[in-house]
Amino acid sequence: MKNREFTPEELLTIASYNRSAETWAKSHSSIEFWSREFAIFRNYLPAGRILEIGSGGGRDAKLFIGAGYDYIGTDVSEELLNQARNANPDGIFLKQSVYDLIFPKGYFDGFWASAVLLHIPKTRLSEALRRINSITRKSGIGFISIKEGVGEKVEEEILEGEEFSRLFAYFSDAEFADFLYNNGFDILRHQRKPMSEKTIWLTYFVQTKK
Repeated sequence: MKNREFTPEELLTIASYNRSAETWAKSHSSIEFWSREFAIFRNYLPAGRILEIGSGGGRDAKLFIGAGYDYIGTDVSEELLNQARNANPDGIFLKQSVYDLIFPKGYFDGFWASAVLLHIPKTRLSEALRRINSITRKSGIGFISIKEGVGEKVEEEILEGEEFSRLFAYFSDAEFADFLYNNGFDILRHQRKPMSEKTIWLTYFVQTKK
């Protein structure tokens, strides 16, 4: 993976996760966070080969591995991957960019992309979505979560004394829906999930169309 694949803002984001991976993984370890969404996902796809894009510290991997899915997780942060491997000794975790997922066409029955596409510049989002579509079979099922808002910017956050500088791209529901439709996905279900005055998640259950 060559650094020229990433914008300066993406490199800054990756560096922040690498530097503070242990702190981040500990603060984002509750498997209950997306448990309701995972239950919905299982209704759409009870079993199969699953790719998690942006596996982070391995929190959601526990859900898939525990439910018996044939699971592979990918991330661009080597240190987060180490956290995921430590948390899931039986899991498979690979360092791969969303722009260059190295799998055959239609290889996966479904995918899980929680809080990862919000770190993709809007000018590269279609590239990322097309690659995800290509490695998912026809009528495959996916879950995506992003944050509601306007524009994109690098934001700084202090977590347990550690500073994170990360790129965030924010969307309206209609804006993100257009990206999905234009890049080979139908929306099966979407929801707003308010978490605080600042954070509102937009969640999408999607199906690939070829």
